[in-house]
Amino acid sequence: MKNLSWFERIFVVLNFPPALLLLMAVFNVFVSPKTIWWISFAGLGFPYILLINFLFILFWLIKRNWWILLSLSILILNFKNIQNTFAWGSEKPFTANNSNIIKVMNYNVRVFDLYEWSDDKNHQKEIFKNISETHPQIACFQEFYSTENPDYQKYNTIKKLTEKIGYKYYHFEITSTLRGVDHWGVATFSDFPIIKSGKIDFGNHTDNAASFSDIQVNNKIYRVINTHLQSVYFGKEDYKYLDDIQIEDDKDINKGKRILRKLKRGFVRRAHQADMVAKAVAESPYPVIVCGDFNDTPASYSYHTIHQNLQDAFLVSSKGIGTSYISRFPFMRIDYIMPDKSIDVMKFEVIKSNPFSDHYPIVSWLKLK
Repeated sequence: MKNLSWFERIFVVLNFPPALLLLMAVFNVFVSPKTIWWISFAGLGFPYILLINFLFILFWLIKRNWWILLSLSILILNFKNIQNTFAWGSEKPFTANNSNIIKVMNYNVRVFDLYEWSDDKNHQKEIFKNISETHPQIACFQEFYSTENPDYQKYNTIKKLTEKIGYKYYHFEITSTLRGVDHWGVATFSDFPIIKSGKIDFGNHTDNAASFSDIQVNNKIYRVINTHLQSVYFGKEDYKYLDDIQIEDDKDINKGKRILRKLKRGFVRRAHQADMVAKAVAESPYPVIVCGDFNDTPASYSYHTIHQNLQDAFLVSSKGIGTSYISRFPFMRIDYIMPDKSIDVMKFEVIKSNPFSDHYPIVSWLKLK
């Protein structure tokens, strides 16, 4: 330190916090938030932490100083996280009429704009248009809503998907019901027969869920797991606080504590749920395709736990960072299609037309064997 200028010494001090966060990200994927919950922040903000450390590396490179090793060595330890965050794959040539190739979609439909967050009454129509034009042979939906109320048939989404879009088979795993006719949950729709279906029980303390559907394609059965891991459930007041953080009184401190409680609950519950999904994958009698909104990044415990014995379709056949969630924080990829390693991933696409939900639909073309 004695050979450094005062300016360089300031940069050494500033370098330590992001380097520590980057080091936390190394362990974050292996240490369950049930054990150490706060370490998960390193996974949540990984792309930004990585960028800050890269800028420090660039600074020390220009200065030709050995302090470059502080961030560089930890960056190398994060090779797996970097590999899971940035895709360098490529599409494989295929013909669309190949009977062994199926198109799979995952889409958090945000209850088909039931509450009209956007103030655009056409959003529900556009969501269905997205699904219809893409027409995946297997479609997994999270935040799915459907009603049997005869006076509210606009939101009889099961009827629309079966009668208008033409899906012959579906499994709707209901997590909550109001008035006996309004249902929420996760739903899987298929052009192929669903011979068995069921629930991966996360417990009664959450509205999030996972289901399985055994789907027969060309005389072979595949288990499709549709999962929606724990949401954070930020409200408008929480987002308003995050947009303009001001600690002026006890009220502001309490708002900050509430946000931390919600984040902690999300980290811990997702870890438990990810363990259950991974167990379901390991115990499946058939090759598995996991689809879902994990509410977590590729540098998280949840992602690593579920992905460890599967492929990530985005990484195999796409490039870039694959943003799937539309939020105040860019570069968030939290929606995934993960097929069994025996399945060939031919193509992957994030459908970035107009954002009719707060998630983009993702689609993958899979070659079954």
